[in-house]
Amino acid sequence: MDVEIVLTPFELRPDMPEEGYQKSELEEAGHSDRVRDHLLGLAEREGFPMVIPPFLPKTHLALTLVEMARDQGEESHLKMHHAVFGAYFEHNRDIGSRDVLLGLASDHGMDTKQVVTAWDEDGYAERLHQFRHLAMHLGLESTPAALICNELLIGSRPYAVFRDAVDRCLVTPESVEEELADQDEESSR
Repeated sequence: MDVEIVLTPFELRPDMPEEGYQKSELEEAGHSDRVRDHLLGLAEREGFPMVIPPFLPKTHLALTLVEMARDQGEESHLKMHHAVFGAYFEHNRDIGSRDVLLGLASDHGMDTKQVVTAWDEDGYAERLHQFRHLAMHLGLESTPAALICNELLIGSRPYAVFRDAVDRCLVTPESVEEELADQDEESSR
């Protein structure tokens, strides 16, 4: 059975001001020292030079940019998704800034005039609204989150948690029958 991963945007704070927030302005926005240290340690072990920026950007423009890349194909979508996350979590850049995002768009061969038009006309607003509606329906109030089959995982989790959820997802009556048949075949040898 193939497992399909679908990245879906979730604008956590759609009513955020355009300039975003400094984390010091929001009680619930910061991580505890323990969580921050865990995330930074995990990133270091995985070879990802991570920073935790002191600000929360308004992500609407970034999400629109990534959705535009999705429309260009899966490869473009994944590259832009990684570029936006890298800009924020690796390079401490404000992904709410038009200039930062236009630089990323240009670096990835996107037509920056089309990007600006999409932002100004908000042509992706309905798509982003539908994704937000889905998140609200699932009861999401924080990120990251992953829905694996019928199991909703919220928050940063170790890789093993996701692997185990995928393994549980792959168990079907047919896969159990195949496994039992394989075991019977091996034991009869």
